[in-house]
Amino acid sequence: MIEIVAEALENYARRGVFRGFSRGAVRAGKGTFRMVWHYDRIFEFVFDLRKSTMRIPLVLPDVPAASPMYTAFREFVKSRHSDELPEHRRIDSLKARVQASNRNGNVSLTLTLSGDDYEYAARKLIHLVHEVFLTFLQDGSYYEYMVETFGLNPEGM
Repeated sequence: MIEIVAEALENYARRGVFRGFSRGAVRAGKGTFRMVWHYDRIFEFVFDLRKSTMRIPLVLPDVPAASPMYTAFREFVKSRHSDELPEHRRIDSLKARVQASNRNGNVSLTLTLSGDDYEYAARKLIHLVHEVFLTFLQDGSYYEYMVETFGLNPEGM
């Protein structure tokens, strides 16, 4: 099963979605992968076969748990399960559920599989993170956050 997830992630790397990609060791049914992705940050992807979860421990740094941004983020994640979204953008609740969590200001995403479609789950989690950066953060409300957190040039945005 870890090979299925690895192949799905490696496919994104081959297509140039990630600027860097590496596989970590597999221990006790847990595989870890690292990719250089949005704003040249390193993202970790952890697949736990025993728990049937895929997790990205740090999607967004420096987001206070009690902030309006985190509330909006959780709503955004929840909305990805909506039947109102086109099928290719929706996460099928019968196959997987995604939840956001916040630990000391570090926002993570955890996908829990309902079956054994590991490729589907890996693709949906990657697509969701991509949407976070291309849709959620780009709506205009998080300009200051992006400049401060990712060191973006305000004149180039």
